Amino acid sequence: MERILNIIRAEDFNVALTNLLIDLYSSDYEKYFEELWFDEKIIDKLSSEELDKLTKVAAIIEYVGNRQPKAKLYEWIYSSKLKLEEPYTPGVEKESLQRIKRIIFAPREFCIRNVFFEEESIRPV
Repeated sequence: MERILNIIRAEDFNVALTNLLIDLYSSDYEKYFEELWFDEKIIDKLSSEELDKLTKVAAIIEYVGNRQPKAKLYEWIYSSKLKLEEPYTPGVEKESLQRIKRIIFAPREFCIRNVFFEEESIRPV
């Protein structure tokens, strides 16, 4: 649970998220997925900002985990409480065609949470 709290409470969330991605795509990814346990009861106690961040983290964990053959995915990532009210599409203008395309063609892991990262930005280089 500590790893998740450290990510959502990090001074720089984007850096913490990038470090998580590096770990989840590493050769030791199984170990890092094991560290991602989180007590679902805590979700109700999070601030709205922390809840938004946890939702983004859950989307990434599920997305990467579904593509890593031995990744352990905990139940908390499927919580119905982890969904943003407004679509989150970082790096694109709100009224742009690029945003609409990202939303329409997004993988299921993103759609169910209203979180729409560009897939290329969360894949390893």
